[in-house]
Amino acid sequence: MAEFHRTKNGTPWLEITCEELSGYSGMDNPICDNCLSRLAGISNIILLPILNEAYCPKCGKERLDKIRPYPGDRFIEERRTRFYLEYFRLQKDDLAP
Repeated sequence: MAEFHRTKNGTPWLEITCEELSGYSGMDNPICDNCLSRLAGISNIILLPILNEAYCPKCGKERLDKIRPYPGDRFIEERRTRFYLEYFRLQKDDLAP
């Protein structure tokens, strides 16, 4: 089941399964948006709403360690995060930092 998280600097991200990603994207064999490895069978995929990208656990950790919020992206980040919270049926009040 999808889980919502925030980095220490407040950037929202979700941990999802391959089945959840496939259900959302319509792709039977999704791949990591960084290293292009197959995500089949992986249960801890990192989904970053601001980038609209999904990563294998290794690349996801690296991306989460580097990502920084930008004030100009706040509206887009909140809108995309709301979308994913609704899509995965998570609490909307999770959006508050």
